[in-house]
Amino acid sequence: MKNFKRFVAVALVAVMAMGFAGCGVKEIEQKDFKDVVKDIMDADKEDLREYEGKETGVDYIETEMYYRGEDSDKFDIQFVEYEDEEAAKYAFDEDYAQIKFIKDHDGVDGKIKISKKYITFDAEVEPYYDADTQDIYGGIYLAGPYIYTIQCSSGKDKDKDVVDDLLKELGLPRPSRA
Repeated sequence: MKNFKRFVAVALVAVMAMGFAGCGVKEIEQKDFKDVVKDIMDADKEDLREYEGKETGVDYIETEMYYRGEDSDKFDIQFVEYEDEEAAKYAFDEDYAQIKFIKDHDGVDGKIKISKKYITFDAEVEPYYDADTQDIYGGIYLAGPYIYTIQCSSGKDKDKDVVDDLLKELGLPRPSRA
């Protein structure tokens, strides 16, 4: 009986550890992120805007990259590298607080999952500041000194599929569809 209890305790700890390991977001280098975006979005060099150091206009941002292809009005795809993990966490916490406020004040119709490392959406969001309601599908992810934003705002399944393809290829958590 003693061995059985010990086995159950060890198994429980192992299952919990695997569960927590799956909650993380892996760090993705800019080149790898860019390659996936180019491939999935069928983007060329002109479709990706990159800014280094002082070009970003923000002292604590090292690199920014945005997708600006012909359908960029439907997609928000960004890679931002901050000077350190603390600066990235600060920026992520600002997004986190804003989304949590909107969610807590009934400004959401759909699903939003908020964790310490990512926020995923499949929702119609009504911002608290008199802006138009938006369909948002995708997520914002924090990993080390990086923040990745991958989302669409069209509400169409084919655009959600593109976001899912990007997230799957990058190994990032996908939202649950509402």
